[in-house]
Order: sequence, then C-alpha cells, then structure tokens
Amino acid sequence: MFHRDSGEDKDEEIFTNWKARRVSIAKSSEDGSKATAQSQGAIPDRMHRRRSTFKGVANSITSMLAMRKMSKFGLSISNPEDLKPKVRYENTYKMKPDSGKAVNTNKIETVVKSILNRFLEKEKYSASTCSKLACDLSILRKNGVKELGFPRYKIICNVIISQLGCQSMQTASRCLWDASTDNFSHVTYNNSSLCAVVTVHCVYYE
Repeated sequence: MFHRDSGEDKDEEIFTNWKARRVSIAKSSEDGSKATAQSQGAIPDRMHRRRSTFKGVANSITSMLAMRKMSKFGLSISNPEDLKPKVRYENTYKMKPDSGKAVNTNKIETVVKSILNRFLEKEKYSASTCSKLACDLSILRKNGVKELGFPRYKIICNVIISQLGCQSMQTASRCLWDASTDNFSHVTYNNSSLCAVVTVHCVYYE
C-alpha cells in the first residue's frame, strides 16, 4: 500500500490554503470595485475615464472657438470694409527694379533735410522728450521717403539725437545686401542745442 510522506501532506495543505486565500482576495477586490463604481456612478475602466475627460476638454475648446467666431462676425458686420475680399498678387520674380524706379539718394536727402529743418529748428535738447521725438521723426521720414515712389523697396530709418556740446560722436553701420539694387542715405543736422543723425536704408525685395 502506498504511503504518503508527511512533508507532502504539509505542502499540499499550504498550497490549498494559499489558493483559498487568493480566491477570497479576488472576490473582495471585485466586490469593492463594484461598490465604488456604483457609489460614484463611474465606469472603472481607465480608458473610459480618460475619454470622458478629453471629451469635456474638447467641448470647452469648441465652445470657446465658437464664441470667438461669433465675436469676429459681429465686428465684421459693424465694419463693412472687413467684408471686402483681400487682394492677392502673383509673384513677378523681378530680381531688379524697373528702369527709372531705382532709389535716388539725392531725393531722399532733400526730403529728410526739409523734415529736420521743420521740426528741429527751434527744438531744445531734453533727455525726457528727445526719445519720443526720435521715434516720431523716424516715422515721418519713412513716410516721406515712401511718397517718393520707389516700388518694391523696404525703407528702414534710424534716428539718433544727442546734446550738442564740445564732444565728438561717430556712427557706423554695416549691411549685407545687393550693391546693385540697394542703397542708403545719411544726413546730419545741428542747431544750437542738439545734433541729429539720420540714416535711411532702402532694400529691394521681391
């Protein structure tokens, strides 16, 4: 007759207890998850929770975009000019300006000097006001050069205003451009109180 070792019986008993404990733990975890889901009214699947969160974010973003569109639409109705279609031009691929349309530095210097004489003839130097004055003069000079009619040129105007005294001042600039089409103009103006240095760069572009 086959006789079973006491050690084997002990191992089988331990395995049986472990299996029973595992089943009880699994049942308790399932019951706890079901109770939590029922109490909170939520789906225990993590992916479903993420989808619901992303769905809420997407709905909020969609509503914000709709409000922005409504606001823009209301503004366009109040201003009829916004309803006009924008004019889009085709590329001409012109690498050089047309004949007679290149930059003329003599005309630019004449316009710049007339503006400086008009606005700085009786102006006194002041550190608090000359910064704003330099910005205003740069805009005026840029608009004056644009009125000369140099098509396809970008105009860059730099203005420096300093107090006129016994000091000396030197300015320098370096540019990377096409010397056959691009050019610049440099004008200096002095009165009894201040000194103004104006540099206008004209760069051709397609």
